[in-house]
Amino acid sequence: MSDYTKSKSYGTKALPADAKEVSNLNQRIEPIITPELLVSRYLHGVDMSSYNSDELKDQIVVAIQEIEIMTGLHVDKVQMQERIPYDSQLYKNFIHIKVNHKPVLSVESIRVMSTNRQEIYRLPLEWVESGFFHKGQINVLPILSVFGSSSTIVNGVPSGALIFLQGQTNYPWLPAFWEIEYTTGVCHKEGHVPVLFNSIIGMTAAINILGNLGTNNIYNSQSLSQDGISQSSASAGTRIYEPRIQQLTEQREKILQQLKKVYFTKYHLSNI
Repeated sequence: MSDYTKSKSYGTKALPADAKEVSNLNQRIEPIITPELLVSRYLHGVDMSSYNSDELKDQIVVAIQEIEIMTGLHVDKVQMQERIPYDSQLYKNFIHIKVNHKPVLSVESIRVMSTNRQEIYRLPLEWVESGFFHKGQINVLPILSVFGSSSTIVNGVPSGALIFLQGQTNYPWLPAFWEIEYTTGVCHKEGHVPVLFNSIIGMTAAINILGNLGTNNIYNSQSLSQDGISQSSASAGTRIYEPRIQQLTEQREKILQQLKKVYFTKYHLSNI
């Protein structure tokens, strides 16, 4: 289990971004979609006799993995441990760090680690600026008195690591220097997600299920004849659910594009 006794967060909601408090009149988060809710919302009127509850749960699990790949976001809370290079320009600009996974729900530690996994120096969490966590941006704003004439924060470090930290400032870039431990996800509450995430999870699971059900309808037409009396019927065959699949796909893509924009995952930006 992850230890969150000492962590830094901003105290706002994961969605809407920057929201401190929201009205209870509009439900914004809910438990991860269940098989019953999946059928009620997206498969109403469809013959589901070939699926049991466990198979529907499996389809939901698969849909969650697909959505995480599509959005670059984690549906459940995940604690990351990431190595960050040393960039002298970013270091002088308040240790500007862009992590690989966003939004950041909390930061547990930022430290300087050696290649043999020895902790050299740990930055106080009180210095961590958390106002841009939803963008995956982390800055360190130490007390101004620790800044020396060189505009670095190492001059005031009361630690035996001072010599090492001062020495590395002669290098413009190091491939691995910081190690940051942080938690990412789309909701602070365990087992819950924003309603919009449940929507795209449900749509993805429904698309997969309808595609499987369509393959069972292998006949385009049927006829019955006896004693000169005949009856015939025609259907779309394996393409019977294509209109519904297309509708769900288009609706899902619209929501996905907006969510990527909200969480700043639509484009990847870096410094040169």
